[in-house]
Amino acid sequence: MNDDIWDSIDNVELPTGTYFGKVNFDVWYCVLRKGEGAVPFDPNQHSLEERRTQIHIMITPLTSSRAQFITERKCLAESHEWAKIILPSIKALGLKSARELEHRWVQYVMQPTGRSYTDKNGAEKQTTVPKFLAVYDSEEQAEQARNELYATAPSGQEPQPSDESENPERKVAELFLKSLVQTVGKDRDKVAALLASQPLVSKYLTVDSPEVEELLR
Repeated sequence: MNDDIWDSIDNVELPTGTYFGKVNFDVWYCVLRKGEGAVPFDPNQHSLEERRTQIHIMITPLTSSRAQFITERKCLAESHEWAKIILPSIKALGLKSARELEHRWVQYVMQPTGRSYTDKNGAEKQTTVPKFLAVYDSEEQAEQARNELYATAPSGQEPQPSDESENPERKVAELFLKSLVQTVGKDRDKVAALLASQPLVSKYLTVDSPEVEELLR
């Protein structure tokens, strides 16, 4: 035990939890506008010099996880967070492109970025982004890795939420929906074809779904 209180504060490290989940990306070109943030890049209105790449990372937890919430982070490809933390961790897995991580099961930690912000209660918090440690070909492999990491015997999977709206994977599909519809405008036939081409989205939503109908109005 360290009894030197000054040494304790000089050598503190943030506790880091290890998590497992399934990765999805939503990637699109944007421009940054004061007061609006990232808005879709339009070659008819914006110059190439203004163009940036928005990355929305969504990680759905294991079905057996007690914490059924989606880990989400947004950043620019041209940012320190992506270029110095997230992308190097992807390449360290032996992957040549972030595309190879899409829809894969992973082990990750939330890495502090060195930046901070003030929350709504006035408390200063550190910003974090996912740093990937391992990649798996199936949820079963990820589940086994989690059990081995925490030295616990498999206890079986928790049942899926009875309310489909609470399904984390469905929430990811809904998050993708708006950007997909924006891609083709309000052309119903094009939207139907695009949704059908996206396995994760079409598993839960079709052009006749209320959520889609709302966006087509």
